Amino acid sequence: MPSPTSRDSASAAESPGSSLVRAHWLAELVRLREAHWGPLEDADAVRRVRQQDGGLPARILARAALLARRENLIPLVDAWRRSALGILAALFLLALLSGAGAALGALGDGSRPVNVLWALGALLGLHALTFLLWLASFLLRASAVTGLGRLWLWATRKLARGPDGALVPQAFLNLLARAGALRWLFGSISHLLWLTALCAALAVLLAVLSTASYRFIWATTLLAPDTFVSLTQAIGWLPAKLGFPMPDAAMIRASDGVQVLPAAAQVQWSLWLIGVLVVYGILPRLLAGALCVASTLRALRGLRIDPSLPGFSALRDRLEPPAQSTGIDRPVDPL
Repeated sequence: MPSPTSRDSASAAESPGSSLVRAHWLAELVRLREAHWGPLEDADAVRRVRQQDGGLPARILARAALLARRENLIPLVDAWRRSALGILAALFLLALLSGAGAALGALGDGSRPVNVLWALGALLGLHALTFLLWLASFLLRASAVTGLGRLWLWATRKLARGPDGALVPQAFLNLLARAGALRWLFGSISHLLWLTALCAALAVLLAVLSTASYRFIWATTLLAPDTFVSLTQAIGWLPAKLGFPMPDAAMIRASDGVQVLPAAAQVQWSLWLIGVLVVYGILPRLLAGALCVASTLRALRGLRIDPSLPGFSALRDRLEPPAQSTGIDRPVDPL
């Protein structure tokens, strides 16, 4: 068992932002526990809190910290946080393997030509769909947002054991929702997982294309060759602006699988595919992930206790009594 000194050192090592979130998390957890199973016996905690300086929100946080320590709620919070981080690490590992598998599946084993459109769809199809759904989610209410962040929360809830353990993620969810950080936290997790998968796909593409020979073609039955030329140039326009090469129209028409193209043409197709993955895959997820992380941190820094919430409003008269005896300040007037 760690000594009190080691526990104090660990608490001092926490960042101010982490300590703020933890204090509000414990306050919400105590509030939910009292709402479910009745008020806790808190005469000693109230007496100690009333001796401290600070307003009602600070006293609510201090009371919750004392009660959480007495009721052994802090180990439940720490255990759930460790489980959540472990599940998140497993999801990142799964994203890494999925990205590498998608890149290998898009290129194949090299025995057959690589259809450019199929390779592009395998690398960016699901990413593009989920990214557009995330953008469309801003037209919906925050609780309707789904994605990899919801998957992470669902997995962490499955590990909660006991009545008090089940309240820990619920308290965390309530806290994020009131702070306006719920959407942004889920978005951060989702975008960072996708970014991991896309970076893994890019690394595998670079490794495989550098060590093996591939032949890129386009194939269509209904569309004319000029349609494919226009489509390729439209997709490659933005990457070309950022320095990635794009095959010219003659080379695109010649990549029909019938004509034999030089190795330089295959190099251009490879760089075009890498540029499209970077510009339309990695960069959007990187920017969206940075936006969500920054918005999450800003929302968490604005955490405040709402004294009007059920459970908190009943504490006002006990933590901030309208009149408090301070003893005799001077002798009684003889007259």
